[in-house]
Amino acid sequence: MQKKSLKISRAALFILLLILVAGQACVSKRLAKQAQKQEDAGLYEMAADNYLRSLNANKKNIDAATGLRRTAQITLNSRIEMVTQAYLSGDDRETVQRYLEAVSYQEKIRNAGITLSIPQQALTYYEEARPRFLEGMFEEARLLLEEESFSQAESILSEIARIDPSYRDLSQYMRISRSEPLYRQGIEQYNTGFYRKAYNTFNNLLSEHGAYKDASVLREDALKKGMITIAIADFANTTRERNVHGLLKTKIVTEITSLKNPFLKVIDERNLNVFLREQELAASIGSEMKIGRLLSARAYLTGELATFDLSEGRMQRTERRAYLKEVVSGEDKKTGEKTSETLYHKVTYHEYRRESSASGSFLYQLSSIETGAVMISGVVELNPRDQIHYATFEGDPENLVPGHWEYRSKNSPKDRILDNRNETKRFQSLFSARQSLKSAEDLRTELINGLAAQVVRELDSYNPEK
Repeated sequence: MQKKSLKISRAALFILLLILVAGQACVSKRLAKQAQKQEDAGLYEMAADNYLRSLNANKKNIDAATGLRRTAQITLNSRIEMVTQAYLSGDDRETVQRYLEAVSYQEKIRNAGITLSIPQQALTYYEEARPRFLEGMFEEARLLLEEESFSQAESILSEIARIDPSYRDLSQYMRISRSEPLYRQGIEQYNTGFYRKAYNTFNNLLSEHGAYKDASVLREDALKKGMITIAIADFANTTRERNVHGLLKTKIVTEITSLKNPFLKVIDERNLNVFLREQELAASIGSEMKIGRLLSARAYLTGELATFDLSEGRMQRTERRAYLKEVVSGEDKKTGEKTSETLYHKVTYHEYRRESSASGSFLYQLSSIETGAVMISGVVELNPRDQIHYATFEGDPENLVPGHWEYRSKNSPKDRILDNRNETKRFQSLFSARQSLKSAEDLRTELINGLAAQVVRELDSYNPEK
């Protein structure tokens, strides 16, 4: 049966291919007829285009190939005539551009298998006009660069590159026309204190165009000035959970270190807490304090773990009622035909529910070491939880059917058997559901990681230049 189906599929595919080929042939003939009418009307370029489309639809269409050779050569000759006219009028730019257009058209037709000819005289005109044209263009681009018209210079240099990519110092001038605007933009951003923007601009310049002037040095200097180096104090902890604040600090340090943000860096300042106490003392007596040992850090992060609670709920076990489905096969004694009967036996199973949760809140503040000004501050809160809901049955749960019954030994109008696909599928999923709850330690770790991630997300998005 399978072999027969395969043969039918191959035959259908063959027929489909025949239909497609026939369709392409029809399209080719229609286009060729249209091209012939255009040729008769003297519309040679339009005719050539349709002959080309006809030939592409059917490579075996001889009429299309012959018509294309004839009309495309006429079209090419008219373009060569434009080359001659431009040369005789002393227009080097027009001479070069018209010749290149003619060569491009010749190549287009050659791709269809038809070779057209360009007179040697046209090539001679091109080769004579080309160096003069390139020299004039190059000089114009050089003057534009001196006038700092970089965009216009790049446009002209790109045109030169299209004709002769290795012309004189073209690559050097192209590099200047593209790099200098970015370099100056970076300089302006740097001088106005937008160090992060300057860093990104210099970085783009170096990535796209390579080393240029002192862009590499300026990029590193912009990074240094735009970077926020952070010293992290020991966090306060007003909860009953010991050492959690230390774990939170460690996680925040790890998260900041793993960021792909070049403007954030954690500084290991072991004496930060001493410094903070001395700073408070200095402020209380109205004296100024010199910050020598923390000169490498520009900001310090302080925080307080305000709440941290873990809760493991008790297991709730409930006895439920259902039906055990049984299909009994038999035979009709009179007719001998096989019979089957579905029986539903009243049974009980157990359903279990349990939930655990954690909650925490953390107050943080990033302050400037030089001025004491608050840079960012906030409160992050998190409440991760986990729950399980499953069922067990002493027999085979695959034959269980959801429902309800009042009495085991007799029927009741309130009895309900919900033997349908959707109800049964949902019901039986309880017997394969997860039975293990996340441990308190897992929730503890999840809470710490979540609080740290929120704080670091805020630090990462902070940009003093916005």
